[in-house]
Amino acid sequence: MTKQPKTIQEMMTLLVEERGLDITGFSEFSTVLLDCNYYRLSGYFRAFQIDPSHGNNRFRNGTHIKDFMIPYLMDEQLRLLILRGTSSLEQTLRAHFAYYLAQNEGAYSYTDLSSYKTIKYPDGTEAREVLIENIHKWLERSSEVCIRHYRNNNEPIPIWAAVEAMPFDTLSKMISLHTNTTAVDELNQSLSLGKNRQRAAQIIHSMVYLRNICSHHCRLWNREIVLPPPVLDATAERYGSYAYEDRSVWKSLIVLMDLIDGIKKNSTYSSMLIKQAESNDNYFWGLCHPKRWH
Repeated sequence: MTKQPKTIQEMMTLLVEERGLDITGFSEFSTVLLDCNYYRLSGYFRAFQIDPSHGNNRFRNGTHIKDFMIPYLMDEQLRLLILRGTSSLEQTLRAHFAYYLAQNEGAYSYTDLSSYKTIKYPDGTEAREVLIENIHKWLERSSEVCIRHYRNNNEPIPIWAAVEAMPFDTLSKMISLHTNTTAVDELNQSLSLGKNRQRAAQIIHSMVYLRNICSHHCRLWNREIVLPPPVLDATAERYGSYAYEDRSVWKSLIVLMDLIDGIKKNSTYSSMLIKQAESNDNYFWGLCHPKRWH
């Protein structure tokens, strides 16, 4: 069944008159619907609707627009803090991976197929072949001055320059697939990611996923995380006072906070993030206990 587009006024009529939303004292609702996108806001509606999983989208009695606008706006602020952290992590991973790989294997082996594990995707494609294609693609597209210099002079690009052209997900795959275990172990040790290479790779991958959620302005509140990170024992001990579910946003955030505090060698980042997350009890509950709507 196809759906017909609605005007802002029709959206307001649907929410207020048909579904029972209270907008008393809130004169900017039409602007909110236009600026924020009805579909994006609807993810916040569901926590206040009677039974959205079974098609009953009426709001519970007494639901006011501020009830879902508060977590909506708090998500905006939290996403900025998360992106600040993932940006720092990405830059550090680039630098450390380039350094340890260059020290152990030289500056140019990162483009060799043999430098990466033979793993196949479900469709039979080799992961390392896709990775090498992506590495070359990003090097060719890069507008970085140092990359252009090597390209213009027809010279091979050393790893310490190449990593600056790689997006976070490609960098993550380079690390997880690389066969130089010494370089990978030294990288993991430098970031306190533990001795288990698979778990360390899973942590990095989950941080890429978290970054992507925030980059696309997706909802964090009540969200179920598809790729939750493993929590190392030291991290679990530091944040042992918190109760959270396995696929909660908060689980990902304690891992991110521990990584960034370790990189910065202080607790400034975690203090800011915790302050923002805990500033509203209902909001914080939604970070720790995701809703599972169908």
